[in-house]
Amino acid sequence: MQKTARTTECDATERTNHDREPEDEGKGVVHDSMNGELRLLGARRMVMNPLAMCDKLDKMFGSGAEAIVHYMLFESGRDTFDTMINNNRNKSRGELLKMLVDLQPNTGWGYVSLTIIRTDPPSVNIVVRNPPVKSVKGSQKQIIGSYWAGVLSGYFNRQLVSKNISYDAEKDEFACTVTV
Repeated sequence: MQKTARTTECDATERTNHDREPEDEGKGVVHDSMNGELRLLGARRMVMNPLAMCDKLDKMFGSGAEAIVHYMLFESGRDTFDTMINNNRNKSRGELLKMLVDLQPNTGWGYVSLTIIRTDPPSVNIVVRNPPVKSVKGSQKQIIGSYWAGVLSGYFNRQLVSKNISYDAEKDEFACTVTV
């Protein structure tokens, strides 16, 4: 006897115009249910779990996965900051950087503390409390540092990298330095 398969369909519920939150550049995070979008200071973003992606890439490419994840997250950070600048021309780079840091807990990245040690050559210490990455093994260790290297490369208009990557399990803090 053969069982018949039941299909379940789940479609996004279409929203009406009155469900749409207005564009409010001061708000920072805008959920546009009309278009199915999430925007951070005008930069469209998606919610995803990069840790599972890193595990798969590590299995497929070994240590080469670190380079893949670095470039993906670097470009994501750079693109985020560039889009923020283009969509918020009335704000300074410093204001936008501060706003992005303030938004991190709302996006699942933890509580970011960013300290600019010097501007020429740039050197920035980054500490993330309760980070999504709780390891410095494999490609996962590139997620936070590479993202912020991209953001800060946009901020300083100069190619930067993350160094001195560490995770303190007792404090639940990820730390790195972004510099030349």
